[in-house]
Amino acid sequence: MKQNLLKVLRGDKSQMEMAKEYGVSQQCWQSWETGRTVPDNSTMLRMENNFGVPMEHIFFDSFNYKSK
Repeated sequence: MKQNLLKVLRGDKSQMEMAKEYGVSQQCWQSWETGRTVPDNSTMLRMENNFGVPMEHIFFDSFNYKSK
């Protein structure tokens, strides 16, 4: 699975800072960032609102798995 936009969207913040902001472990954030897993829908919606980017764009591969 291809990486998603989380690494780009977090900018200068560390994975640990982002993990704390979203109430998860750094390993969980890293897993989201590398595309191994995705957050639950409520967390994706929160990211969409915080980053101003639709969740379908942040997690493109997860939403478009049938097009491969």
